[in-house]
Amino acid sequence: MKNNYSIFNNSYSVWKIIQIFWRDSLDALSELSKAEKIWRIFWILGPFILLIERSPADAWISVICIGFVIRAIKLKQTAFLKIFWVKAAFVFWAVCLLSAAFSKIPMYSFTEAFVWFRFPLFAMACVFWLGTDKRLIYAMLSTTAIAMLIMCLILVSELYFVGQVNQRLSWPYGDLTSGNYLAKVGMPAFLVMVSLAVSARQNIAGIAALLSLITLIFSVLTGERINFILRACAGMLAGLMWRPKWNRYLILIAVEVMAVVLLFHNRPEMADRFTTTFVDQLPTHTDSPYYRSMMPGIEAFKQAPILGIGTATFRELCPEIIVDRQDLKCHPHPHNFYIQMAGETGIIGLITGTTFFISIIFFCYVARKRNPENVFVAVAFIVPFSLFWPIASSSDLFGQWNNCFMWSAIALALCSSNIAPEKSSKK
Repeated sequence: MKNNYSIFNNSYSVWKIIQIFWRDSLDALSELSKAEKIWRIFWILGPFILLIERSPADAWISVICIGFVIRAIKLKQTAFLKIFWVKAAFVFWAVCLLSAAFSKIPMYSFTEAFVWFRFPLFAMACVFWLGTDKRLIYAMLSTTAIAMLIMCLILVSELYFVGQVNQRLSWPYGDLTSGNYLAKVGMPAFLVMVSLAVSARQNIAGIAALLSLITLIFSVLTGERINFILRACAGMLAGLMWRPKWNRYLILIAVEVMAVVLLFHNRPEMADRFTTTFVDQLPTHTDSPYYRSMMPGIEAFKQAPILGIGTATFRELCPEIIVDRQDLKCHPHPHNFYIQMAGETGIIGLITGTTFFISIIFFCYVARKRNPENVFVAVAFIVPFSLFWPIASSSDLFGQWNNCFMWSAIALALCSSNIAPEKSSKK
């Protein structure tokens, strides 16, 4: 495999680069046993499975977890347990289980806490088993990019046959999560595209810029404001992380802003949703729907500040929690990871959970410090950094669908640690 930086900065065409990655991935698979080959292929097909529905997506993650545990026990491979973020994951899980034991609905809470761990376990399986070969990591990045573009084609079909409903898109799932897929599953590939757009040779940069712009426009069209902001901010940060050419960076930002402005000009109702309505709904006043949704989580924390009301029990206990606060409103979760941790697992869960999140970000950032020449490694830390951003509105921390999307991206970002620096080739 040639040096990653040189591939994207020589005269190779996009088709030539695809051929290189395809050939290298086949070489990597050919070196494995039949069973291991099947596992790797199953893993690499994940982004397409995530396009189907939540049950197949969860089955993909769960099967990989089970395979990883059985393999680790059979081969007595426990070295990964010494890694700090892995230890932090187990500590946070233990606190979640302890919190569940003291909940008003312990069996429900304990079950939810127990099965939630399949998501960090999936990340461990990817980092310490399936994604140890950089050639297969690149293959996973490629399928992620292809699946992200397929999602855009699906949304084109929805726009053509159905159109937006209340300024939202919902295909292929039938619920309002298509923007969530683009923002989370597609995040690693999107960040690489933006980085290449402002850094690589023109033959690569032009295509990368076009694809990143298209996917960003579809984030707007889905109507999911938080996910659009997440992608836009993460993309701007990624553009600064890998040899940016400032004139290109400014042009890319200007083009993306202009595209969004033109879209808003042609769709004023969408412009209102992303600007005036969004600002009016910020949780800075008691009439804000975000305020009314988040405050029940804080009320839960006040009632059980040490261990919380029990992992994943907010949706069940919320009406009881706000019985004296009719100005608040119950949702399945309080729309912020840290408020949810505080309310459901108390101060102990908030501390251990935050430590777990930071350890993942730090692990990816250390990989960047070790290998800044590789475009994916250079931007991978942005994935957990953006997904765990503390003041953002977020989905259910212990929910199934959000975690399937989120942990597929985090797991791939963590795999960046397995891409070692390459020696500079002599001219």
